[in-house]
Amino acid sequence: MYSCTMESNLQGQQAKCLRCGRTLTATSSVSRGYGRVCRARIQAAATARALASFTAAQIDKARELLADRALIPIRAGIWQAISSDGVTRYLVAERTCNCPGGIHGRECYHQAAARMVAAGRAA
Repeated sequence: MYSCTMESNLQGQQAKCLRCGRTLTATSSVSRGYGRVCRARIQAAATARALASFTAAQIDKARELLADRALIPIRAGIWQAISSDGVTRYLVAERTCNCPGGIHGRECYHQAAARMVAAGRAA
């Protein structure tokens, strides 16, 4: 697979998007290997795959949690979720959570929010 780098662009070769093959001109796009639109599409697809097992209501609550900035990174792959009462806090990872639902082995919207963040970083 061809890797787009600044070095190849500086040597007279044009960097191409790894997804669609268009010429990349922005430095950030060249370093990532994807144009802005393709990167957004890849990120959307990764997020959709990560959230396939959640209900629409859980996804809405996860988006609200992220919009309220109530998912705080603790360290790589672990976040603290602040509940809607503003007092209760849960430790969350992509596959686990210590909220009442998570303790009983169910997927919760805290995990959905964690997967959204992780999918966005991976894309």
